[in-house]
Amino acid sequence: MQRTTVGMLALAATVTLSACGSSKHFANLPRPAAPVNLTVYINDQRVSVSPSSVGAGPVVFIITNQASNAESLDVTSSGGSGSQSLADTGPISPQGTAQLTVNLKSPGDYTVGIAPNSSTEAAAATPTGIQPALIKVGSPRPSSNSEVGQP
Repeated sequence: MQRTTVGMLALAATVTLSACGSSKHFANLPRPAAPVNLTVYINDQRVSVSPSSVGAGPVVFIITNQASNAESLDVTSSGGSGSQSLADTGPISPQGTAQLTVNLKSPGDYTVGIAPNSSTEAAAATPTGIQPALIKVGSPRPSSNSEVGQP
């Protein structure tokens, strides 16, 4: 008899606790688009980016500097109110590599070029002669909700 009473009380407690959930609904917002890798090649004449067009969303630049000097890469937007620097790397040694993550969230044109060297005023005023690359960003990429293994 005592075992039956204890069993019934345990069952009642379990049922009671399971009904204590919240009645509020949480916002099930979609995840951002999966990041896209873009390769950047820097040499003494120009900056090259592949692919040169991508949908809006997070982008990971994988950079190799094959120029003869250390260079810093700068990503700028070419918006209606002038250009605005979004991100830049520190100096990348010759034959070195770096990685830069940027959220290109608005469609439009973006410039990937050499950042001005700000170690001295003279160096910052001296143009490098390395031509920048242009990236065309289109409409936003879809959410990564249906992709396995994404954050």
